Amino acid sequence: MFPASEKPQNPWKLVLVGLLALACGFLTMNFQHILRTTHFHLSLEHHHKMTAFCAFTGCKLEDPAAAAKAAEEAAAAERLANTTRIMMTRVCGSPAVDGYSHVVPKCLEDSPTARWWAEYYAAGGKQADLVVHIEKQADYDGLAVFWGINNKKKSVEECAEHCKNHMPDVVEGPFKHLPCNAFAFCPDEVCFEPDAHHHTKGDCWLKFTEGPANPEVNMRGVLPASYRKRHATSPNAVQWQSGVLLPPGVKLTNGTWGPRWSW
Repeated sequence: MFPASEKPQNPWKLVLVGLLALACGFLTMNFQHILRTTHFHLSLEHHHKMTAFCAFTGCKLEDPAAAAKAAEEAAAAERLANTTRIMMTRVCGSPAVDGYSHVVPKCLEDSPTARWWAEYYAAGGKQADLVVHIEKQADYDGLAVFWGINNKKKSVEECAEHCKNHMPDVVEGPFKHLPCNAFAFCPDEVCFEPDAHHHTKGDCWLKFTEGPANPEVNMRGVLPASYRKRHATSPNAVQWQSGVLLPPGVKLTNGTWGPRWSW
């Protein structure tokens, strides 16, 4: 017999309390999973609704993968455009305008071209990954980072490889801190140049030039009568073979005539 002040517990009420406790435990243990599943179904429902809506209106659904690829391509195009601009920029003037007497190495070291190379090296870039551009019957101007007389190579391609292997601060000279990004090769027994040096077969000059995608051209192709009149020993056509190293994707332009063309 229960005391008069107490009433017997309803067994169904106890069962209900137990079920509620189990339900709370289940929800607590699986809360994150339930949220993820709900989010997935809501997203799927939203996708189906948008698909149906676009099918009716003719709009296009954005593909996340395509959008990411487009963004990556746009960023790459912007980087290439910026690099191309740097490879066309000249801030220190034309070195040969007064026979190279005014050249200031520090200006060249601080130039956009030299800074690009320094940042390229710092980021792990290699000279070997740059693209070689060669023009036959042309002489490109630049400052010698490796003296060409008696630096003998068998071909302009071998000369280009020397340029690709050359690194700043390995050869003494006023331009030792600069990289090699241009070169000139003499393929004949003697190559004419309007200077005081005697250039012979195999000479390979390693040079630095600002704006290598828009090089200053000393000579090119068939020499006009006016040029040969100024220089009695000049040939009918340029003997030199020249080239530059450029980042991948940057195109070599026709360049501009340098001061040496009018010497």
